[in-house]
Parts: sequence; C-alpha cells; structure tokens
Amino acid sequence: MQGVDEGVFTLSVFSTIEAYLRETLGNEVSRETRFNELVEKFRSRHSRHNPKEYKLFKDIKSNHFNTNEVRHRFGNLSLEEANAATYLLKEFSSIFNLPNQDAVAALARNLSAWDNRRSPAETAMELEKANRKLELLSRQNDDMAGKVSQMDEAQKELEKLESQLNAMRIDYEQQIEKNKKDKAKIDELRQKKHSAEEEGRKAQKELREQLAKLSDAQEYIANLRRMASYTKTRYDYEQSLVRLTAEQESIVKQVNFGHDFLVKGSAGTGKSLVLLKTLEKLILENESQLFKERNLLALVTFSRSLEKYNRYVASLMNIHATDAADGAASGSTDKNMIMTSESFLCRILKDAFPGVRTCYGTEKCLEDSPCVRDNPLGKEIWPELEKLILPSFVTKEKYYDGGYSRTGMKKPLKSEQRVKVWEAVDAIFAEWEKKESQSVPYLTYKLLRKISSGEYSIPEQLMVDYLFVDEAQDLTAASLRVLKLSTRKSMILAGDGDQSVFQPGFTWSQAGIDVSGRTRILHTNFRSTDQINAAAERYRALIKGCDPDNAPQTFRMGPPVELHEDATEDKSFSSMVGTVRMCMDMLGYEPENICLIAPQKKQLDKLQSLLKDTLGLESKTVNSDDFDFARPGVVRLATMQSCKGLDFPVVLFYIDHRAHFLSMLDDSVADKMNRNMIYTAMTRAIELLHVFMPEKVSEGPVGDLKSLLKEREKTK
Repeated sequence: MQGVDEGVFTLSVFSTIEAYLRETLGNEVSRETRFNELVEKFRSRHSRHNPKEYKLFKDIKSNHFNTNEVRHRFGNLSLEEANAATYLLKEFSSIFNLPNQDAVAALARNLSAWDNRRSPAETAMELEKANRKLELLSRQNDDMAGKVSQMDEAQKELEKLESQLNAMRIDYEQQIEKNKKDKAKIDELRQKKHSAEEEGRKAQKELREQLAKLSDAQEYIANLRRMASYTKTRYDYEQSLVRLTAEQESIVKQVNFGHDFLVKGSAGTGKSLVLLKTLEKLILENESQLFKERNLLALVTFSRSLEKYNRYVASLMNIHATDAADGAASGSTDKNMIMTSESFLCRILKDAFPGVRTCYGTEKCLEDSPCVRDNPLGKEIWPELEKLILPSFVTKEKYYDGGYSRTGMKKPLKSEQRVKVWEAVDAIFAEWEKKESQSVPYLTYKLLRKISSGEYSIPEQLMVDYLFVDEAQDLTAASLRVLKLSTRKSMILAGDGDQSVFQPGFTWSQAGIDVSGRTRILHTNFRSTDQINAAAERYRALIKGCDPDNAPQTFRMGPPVELHEDATEDKSFSSMVGTVRMCMDMLGYEPENICLIAPQKKQLDKLQSLLKDTLGLESKTVNSDDFDFARPGVVRLATMQSCKGLDFPVVLFYIDHRAHFLSMLDDSVADKMNRNMIYTAMTRAIELLHVFMPEKVSEGPVGDLKSLLKEREKTK
C-alpha cells in the first residue's frame, strides 16, 4: 500500500505492530485488549525502560490515534503521516529485532525525503487541511481548552458508565442463574435489571447529547493530535540522526582556532550545538596531542539557566575535558569547563581585588548629596551608570570628549553637562570604594582601568587558551573585553543581535573583538515548526534594525500558533493552566515538556501556585539554584530574559505590557529591546506555541503581536 493510499498504509503499519505485540504477549491478552493496553503490557515485559524506548512507545500510541480517521471516517492521511508511521516501524523493528528487517528497510527508504530537510509542501495536504480546521475552530471558540476538558470528562464518565452497566448485567445474570428454580425471584431480578438498564441508557443518552454539543472540541482535539503527533515524531527523527547538517558541519570545519570566530544565526538554527561541536573537536585534538602543549578550554554564557542547559546537552553528547579552566590550578576537570561569564570573571576579580566581596547589583548612594542630586540627569544618573558607563567601559576622557555616542539613552547631554554628570559619577565611585562589598559591573570597570594603566595583569593560571562564548550578544562590552584579555589564543562566539534583551547599541569592536571576515551565518531553523517560525519571523520583521542576513528556513509542519485574549490576568492564567491540562491529558506531553513564560517573577509565582492547587503539578523557574533540566515531572517556568538560549516542546507565553525596566532608554531603543524579548520568547517553542494576553492591548510591541496573530487567523 506504500505510495498508493497513505491512510490504509499507515493503518497497515500499526496493524503489523499490533500483530507482533499480540503474538509476543500470547495468553496475557485477549481480543478485547485495546492497542494502548497492548503497548503498555509489552513495554512493561520487554522494554529496557530507557528514555529512547519510552519516547518511542509514547510516539507509537500518539500516532496510532491518527488511524481513527481511516477506520471510523474512511478519511485519508498525508504522506508525512505515513512517513512518521514508517519511521516508528523502523525504530520498533530495529530495537526489538523483528523479522523481515530487509523489508522494513525497504519501506524506510521513503524517509530519505526527510533527510533533505525540506518543508513537506504538497506531501502534507491532509495535514494542511487539519491545520486550517484547527485555526477556524480556535478562532470560533474563546475557551477551547475548557471545552476539551469538558469533553474529556464527559467521555470518561461515559466509559465509566458503560463499564458499570456491563458489570451490572453480568451480576444480574449470575444472580438469575443462581435462582433459576425460583420464578418469582427471577422475575424480580429481571425487573431490577431492566430498570437499571433503562436508567443507565438515559444517563448515556444525556452524556452523548452533551458530547454532541462539544463536537467542535472533539474535532479540534482530533486534528491537534494529528498535527502534534506528526511534528513530535519528525523532531524525534531529526534528533535521532545525532549529526550536524552539512551547513553546520561546514562551519565547524571553517573555524580557524588562530583567530576569533563568530557563528551567527536566528533562534533555533543550532548556534549552541555548533559551539559545543567545535569545543568537542578541540577537546579531541587536545587528547590526540596534535598540539605540542595541551590547551586550557572554557565555555561561558550569560545566565545560570543557559549554563545548566549547556552542561545538560554536553553530558548528552558525552563531552568531557580534562583541561578545563582552573584545571591546572585546582586539579578539577570538566565541572569547570562550562560556567557563567560572571563565574569566570569573579576568579579574576578576586585575584585583582583581594578582600573585596562581590555582589550583583549596583548600590544607589549619595542621593541627597547636592553633587549627585543636582546633576543634569537627576535620578537617571543610575541608568547612565548601569546601562552605559559601566557596561561599555566609558572612561572620563571618552565621556568628556562629547564625540562618544550615548546610544539608546533618552536625554542628550552637552559637553558642560557631561562634566557635571561625571563629577557625580566620581562621587559615587568614591562612596562605592568605601564598601566591603562591590558589584561585579563596577569591579569589572575598575579591573579594566587597572589593566589599561599597567597596574595589573591577569595571571597565567587564570587564563585559558581557547574561550567559547554562547549568546555573546548579551554579555557587556566590558565583560567581553576582560574575557578577551584572559584568552591567550582565540575566542569562538555564538550570537544573534535580534535576541539581545539586555543592552542597547552593542558592537563587537567595543569589546576589542575582531571577527571581520570570520563570521558565518546559519540559515536553517531546526527547532521550530513552519507555523512557529513564520509567526516569529513576521514579528521580527517589525523590529527596526533587525539583521536582514538572518532569514531562517524550516521544514517541519506543526499546529498553528494560537492567540488567547482574556479580560483579566487571572483569567489568562486559568486558561494557561487549562491548556497545560489539555497538553498532558489529550496530547501526551510530559510536565517537563511544557514551559510557561511571563514578563515578571511575581506572575510566575502565581502560575506556580495555580499549577499546584489546580493540577497538583510541581513547577520550577529555570534559573533557580535547584533547577535541573534532567529532572522529569516538573513544569518549567521562565521570564522572557531567563528563557534565552533554551527550548521546550510546548511554550505557553503570557505577555501584557512593555518591560518597565527599559523606561530609562531612548524610546526607539526601548521599543527594539521589548520586541527582541517577545521574539526570543516565541522562538523557544519547538512544537506548540500559545500566546495569552489581555483583551485591551491595542498598540506598541504587544499590540503589534496581537494584530499579527489575528491577521494570520483572518487570512486563513
């Protein structure tokens, strides 16, 4: 049937799997045993219970559901769904050593279409129909997740009732058999049985009528299951290849360790993977002693959540280094290879400023002093320090010059005003110097002054030969300058300016890094589906100054991006939790597959309580000290800043307003950074993206996102 009728072919694949399960389980099962029960019994008896097999069985059950379209409605399936079934048969056959391996291999040759990583286009017409139906149903129903929950409860109640009726019939038949000589008793039992059946049929009718009214929810979840099961299976296929693409491999080969090198690419193009693979390449060269001397290596990133994620991925790739940062000094190994940029910097800061404790926030002081209070910027002296002077290492000479661009800052300053501002800065610096605890940004600034004046040199034992930097665009120019000075040979960086969410006006030259002629761009998005990528790229196009070279292509279809509008934040959060329930109960996602993103930590705290109280689910913020990516059963929570560099199968994204902490910046710069944060949050999703926002939002970055998603619905 392959290539003749995709629906019947897919049904045949799962019939083959079912036949093997029944033959293997033998008398342990009966004709009444359902497919999912067969899978679970087989898994409990014959699986090694590793993650790969666990995922395979989940995908088999999920994709088998699609055959209902063929068996019950004589519907067809797409070639893409047939390919998904073929892949599952190939994996199942290989793991459990089914007979006729050559025949299965012949069927699997059709998967070569997936190797090309092209969008399915005409091969997925049936999936495209399902997608259009999903968008229509979602647009027509304000609370589809709630309707799906009602439908699920009604179906479970109907199944429970049918089971109770069958048990009741068997019980009455047994009683009648026991009393077959007592005609009066038999008549009484038959009357009771008839009454119970009538009552049961009445309850069944009511439930079926209730389900009939929820037919749109049934149709919605059936189509959503089709889309989700296909995209999950194709993504698993991609992951199973465990190899770089030709494009990624080419860039790894082009990295010249004699010079700084930058890997650019929009969200999902695999920048971090290329960075890790390049690190792996250097480790292997180290171990094979191609170098005359063994080199010290480190990989740094801007946040704890991304540090943990890179550690997790490196462990999956079995990357270990015996020559990591600090290795020579402390004898430790790969635990010091991957760290945050602050951890790396603090090693140097402690050496340069012994006895000074580090902290992570600049302290406001002297606010009542005339020098500080009456400076031309007023209270905006603090953002001037935190967003410009400290991160960009602006010296007094540069500041007085007037030619130094204060990119992104709201108030322009004349030369005489700059002099007054710096008098206040000098007073603040003098006050900070009295403190036993000083901020990392201030200490980094002081460190660069000491290095520039020749007062301090970074000691050899705190330097590395090669430094890898992930999401480099979100490190400050001052931090990157210190990192560069602590690197003997070269830096290999990965970054995307359109995902910068922390600093305005960033350039590599500010950090003393030269990647001219040594920048390569990744163009294929491996993370997100066509639908998620299309929505995100349409939004990115609204960002003034977005990088025109970043135009990623995708190749995997998925469910449409859905917009939910609610009157209040509480209603949005309730809707988000309802969608979590739907994703788990109806689509088979595990809690750890789901991430809830919101602008503020206090909003995540509310969602955490709601998940616990409503669904009994544990959840953790990704940047908390005790968060572990490898821990199952825990819903992920993240702000728009802490989710950077991460990805999740399901993202439920709440956005309600512009980020207030950017109010000190020039309006155009603040607008760009707000949009960057929204773009970044959207592109964390691998398979499913739902956006939640208030009904009244109508303008600005959030309003534009609403208009874009609503316009998409209208065009469909």
